Amino acid sequence: MRRVSFRLPADEKEELLDALMPLLPNGVRERTVEDAAIELTTVAAAPPTRAALETAAGRVLAAWEERDVPADWRQRRARFGGGAFLVGERVLVRSPWDPPAAAGVVDLVLERAGGGFGSGSHATTRMCIELLLGLDPVGGAADLGCGLGTLAIAAGRLGWGPVVAVDRMDGAVAAAHENGARNGVEVAWEVLDLESAQVPLAELVLANAPPPVHARVADALRASSASARTRHVIVSGVVPAELDGVAEDYAVAGWTATASLVEDGWAAALLEPAGA
Repeated sequence: MRRVSFRLPADEKEELLDALMPLLPNGVRERTVEDAAIELTTVAAAPPTRAALETAAGRVLAAWEERDVPADWRQRRARFGGGAFLVGERVLVRSPWDPPAAAGVVDLVLERAGGGFGSGSHATTRMCIELLLGLDPVGGAADLGCGLGTLAIAAGRLGWGPVVAVDRMDGAVAAAHENGARNGVEVAWEVLDLESAQVPLAELVLANAPPPVHARVADALRASSASARTRHVIVSGVVPAELDGVAEDYAVAGWTATASLVEDGWAAALLEPAGA
């Protein structure tokens, strides 16, 4: 197998990809290498030549590199990475086949299985972790709609505890349980449908979920005596156009947004008690 990588100007990426993709049927992996450049990588038994790609692009392809690589993608991942996400320079979310985190960086190793969401590849997960990094860990955490367990595990590794995490999918909870063990984090994992069951609360609530779930969480914060100990709610799983409506549900319960993020067409916010 051959691995080919090159760089394109970020502001011309879409136009150039339209010209290049017919020659790259195996697809490409992209990463931002600097503000004005995107690195594209493709792997194939017989990739197109540099001349063919440059002819299609109508320009020289900068930083061209081509080399033989193992056929097994796991070996390639261990050698080159490409599936890991560094959040806030403090937390690395990666698969077992990616290179480990640098010294001083929290290393979260997640195996995607069980149909679960939240491996770190999605913007909502990354934004939730970024907001989490701004909080001092005081008390427990509840991950509502935990998927593969990324947020619950991150909270545990950052010092929150005890941690409870729920999801309505059996397979996701089973995979999350394995991920928790892989990362040495104790979490009370539970299969739970948040649209009908009682919503668990803690000092920190992590809700990366669609608007109907947020409405249920807001109701729980308003009605439950357990909500008195909740100090922070991190919400995501919504697009920017939905965030105002979700924030209104929480506002009725006495919560207000103190920080917000938008990435790749998704939104996240940190909520705290109004007037706190």
